[in-house]
Amino acid sequence: MMVVLLLSISVPVFATESTGSITITNATINETYSIYKLFDATVDFDAEGDSAEAVSYRIKSDDQFFADLFGVDGKATNVFFNYNPNTGSVTKKDSVNDSELVTYLTNLVNNGAYTPAAPSVVASNRVVKFENIPFGYYVITSTLGTTITVNSA
Repeated sequence: MMVVLLLSISVPVFATESTGSITITNATINETYSIYKLFDATVDFDAEGDSAEAVSYRIKSDDQFFADLFGVDGKATNVFFNYNPNTGSVTKKDSVNDSELVTYLTNLVNNGAYTPAAPSVVASNRVVKFENIPFGYYVITSTLGTTITVNSA
């Protein structure tokens, strides 16, 4: 089921200064969609400001996912992400299997008491939009039981 949803969702990213949007197409009507921001993102744009040249991710020790990802002191090893306590930067490990990462993030979000980054949306049509959200690495869940990640909103 997750593969079908992943293939049927289009998640374009539109950038203005430091906020973006996430658009889910082919949403299932009457299902609820929620977004959770794991990491803050800084986007470096080309000279014209049209396209991103680089994206870097950071997390603060007081962010809601920090302790579960890296331990209270930031020293716990995470199988999927590297964390630099000196800079707060986060990178995905090269050896990461993306389907295992999605399963890990699904379990993380479903088993924790996390606050969505924006109000959840019940799809009234086939398009669900989250607008004016800060750049970041997001996990999107739905009441269908599926999860996807967006690494540059």
